[in-house]
Amino acid sequence: MKREDVEEMFPCGTIQEELHNSTVMIWGFQLLYAGIAVWGIYHGFVLYREVGYGWHTMIILSAFVAVYALLRMYQQDDIEVYIATEGIIVKRTPILVKERIHRFFAPNLYLTFVHYRGIMGLGEDWKTLYVQTDTGGIYVVPISLQFLSYQDKGKVLAALQGYKNT
Repeated sequence: MKREDVEEMFPCGTIQEELHNSTVMIWGFQLLYAGIAVWGIYHGFVLYREVGYGWHTMIILSAFVAVYALLRMYQQDDIEVYIATEGIIVKRTPILVKERIHRFFAPNLYLTFVHYRGIMGLGEDWKTLYVQTDTGGIYVVPISLQFLSYQDKGKVLAALQGYKNT
């Protein structure tokens, strides 16, 4: 998604940074998912040869594993965080399997804008974002920022600290 589209979708002001997972993690997960896809395709062909021309449940399951792995491999380089002038836009982690599958077809629905004044902090493992609601409650946003590089984590913390100091 382009910066202009995100700026129109949320009241975030001007986007200053777009942060991805670290390059090592992107390549590592792409290799892992490529291996899983190759295994699924190979396993499907071997089963197809052994079973014959009939459709077998394992053949279909192997095909689904291969397609899922290829889709996950494609999504590894997606933007995880947008740092804007009014707040941050993070990609919420799907909780249910249905949400995880739905994210392949509509990834923009899982973007969440959080204004700086509501952010209370990040979890130690960078998997949760704690946000204070207008009524005083705490909302926990499941995120997946643990694979950001050290420098990008510093940029996120600097943006949060910069707002608190103003």
